[in-house]
Amino acid sequence: MSQTSAMPEERRVVTVLFADVMGSTALGEELDPEDMRALLALYYATAKDVVAQHGGTVEKFIGDAVMAVFGLQQAHGDDPERALSAALELRDRVRSDAKLGERFPIRIGVNTGEVVAAREHDAGDFLVTGDVVNVAARLQQAAAPWSVMCGERTARAARATFAFADRISLDAKGKRQPVSAYALNGRLDRPSALRVPLLGRDADLEQLELVARRAFAEQRPFLVSVIAPAGTGKTRLLEEFLDRLPRTHENAQVAIAQCLPYGQRLTYWPLRAVLYRLVGLTEDALPTQVREQIAAWLARNDFAGHGATANLLAATVGAGEGEVTDRAALFSAWRDTIEFASTRGPLVLVFEDLHWSADSLLDLVEYVMQPRADAPVLMIALTRPELLDRRPNWGGGRRNHLALTLEPLAESAVTRLVEHLLESARPDVVQRIVKRSEGNPFYAGELVRSLIERTSSLTDVRAVEEALANLPDTVQATVLARLDLLDASSRRVLQVGAVFGRTFRVRGVAEVDGLDDASVALLCQDLIIKDLVRHVGSDDYTFRHILIREVAYQTLTRGERARLHAAAGRWLEAQATGREEALAELIAYHYREAVGRVPREAARSHRFVHPPCTGSRRRRKRLPPAPRRLRPRGTFERRSS
Repeated sequence: MSQTSAMPEERRVVTVLFADVMGSTALGEELDPEDMRALLALYYATAKDVVAQHGGTVEKFIGDAVMAVFGLQQAHGDDPERALSAALELRDRVRSDAKLGERFPIRIGVNTGEVVAAREHDAGDFLVTGDVVNVAARLQQAAAPWSVMCGERTARAARATFAFADRISLDAKGKRQPVSAYALNGRLDRPSALRVPLLGRDADLEQLELVARRAFAEQRPFLVSVIAPAGTGKTRLLEEFLDRLPRTHENAQVAIAQCLPYGQRLTYWPLRAVLYRLVGLTEDALPTQVREQIAAWLARNDFAGHGATANLLAATVGAGEGEVTDRAALFSAWRDTIEFASTRGPLVLVFEDLHWSADSLLDLVEYVMQPRADAPVLMIALTRPELLDRRPNWGGGRRNHLALTLEPLAESAVTRLVEHLLESARPDVVQRIVKRSEGNPFYAGELVRSLIERTSSLTDVRAVEEALANLPDTVQATVLARLDLLDASSRRVLQVGAVFGRTFRVRGVAEVDGLDDASVALLCQDLIIKDLVRHVGSDDYTFRHILIREVAYQTLTRGERARLHAAAGRWLEAQATGREEALAELIAYHYREAVGRVPREAARSHRFVHPPCTGSRRRRKRLPPAPRRLRPRGTFERRSS
């Protein structure tokens, strides 16, 4: 008698697919048992193949019913979507099969929730228990032939990818409370991340739009500083403004620059995004191409002195033929260029997370905003209050500067936000989330998502109470709780991406962590649907909120951070061929975070000793020829004497 070895039981969130054949009893009376067995074998083989292709596991065959589980052996982060994709494919394949189609009309139920799972190694079987299984069977019984019926948690998780009918309530056998159900209509043509409506910020949006109209009508540069703590809604306000901008100014051009968390060591790095957007450059352009295309762009419109200006602009982003020591000339070149770009139509320049920028970049922003010529330019700076600690006189009392401070949302606005996200919930549940969020819309949204991911039905009073009792108490803890629910691969992409900063590249993450580009790209698509990252062009992705990046980064141990920073530095070095000056400061930053000193062979390299646009030639000569350590923070940014 063999002894069965079983693995320890484990609580997991899974999605269960339950498919059954209607009228199989009557069909069994009509057919010879051997013929019926052959049809069932074909049906089972089809189901097993479909489920396996979508990453699920067939848990058992019961007569003419199939039960499959997604997220059991390995959670994928998108198991509800995988289960629904499998349901549609199974339905279509059975219906189109010449032998099964007319005889095997199937109906399917799909439900997501928590189960207790164990595996018997000798038999290779999984044992899954939990109410989610029973509900999936009840949903299947309520479905019409050739249709799919889903539970509430499944529909919520997949609504960015699939379309559903309106919610209905089912009086399921054995359930004390009605079960919320949604009929699956099909896959959406274009999956997209959900965006909540802008609530409680109407006055702020009106001010932003009013300033834009004035700047464009009066042809006068204007700076708006949107100042608020993390999660208060700066980014969402900007998104709404940019979405509505084409209605009033069709020809307005928008360029967005992101300041990195280590921006005080990377002087003008954010200006790369602005320059490349205006000129139409690609991220992989070589220095000679950068200079040539900038010069050509300026020359096409008879820009005076386009050659010298092109070299100054290129040098700012590390693509110049030499170093620039004349700070005044550099600032003047950028102001001339921005004014020149605005002659082609209204120009909107956005700096996200400006509080992380270098002092020289702050000086440049203020310099550009000094009115000198007719220029329809609106500059928007998203920043935390920390900027005012560094620059108490930010804006300098200028008439063309508006400081827009976002206060916590009013309780009524947060209530409407929570009600919109939950769609249906008891008022006391809504109010507990509203009180916990303290006027922070990002926090409120994360609390709602955390509640949904832990509760199979919001009508289940006991489950909701238990979930609310265990909700995290801080925004960081809420984000971490969401990341903990990701599968290991998706979570790893976020962790490695966070090493690169707010924005990361698929190729960089793949190379640093030993993955292939295609796998990382697919995982990034899943993270978009989960509203954790956004696609910003080519193979670049950015964290939806900086707090997500910060929390993901904090989950790494110090040793792992050092290893990943070193790997990121090596990858950037490999990419820097022909662009050494452009990437020098960024590479140096990663090596510093890795071990506190630059590798000896790299330290002897010119690009680490003399980063671009860092100061006067006389001060640079006093640097030691081969420093063993990276220079102190201030030396990445020197002001001309």
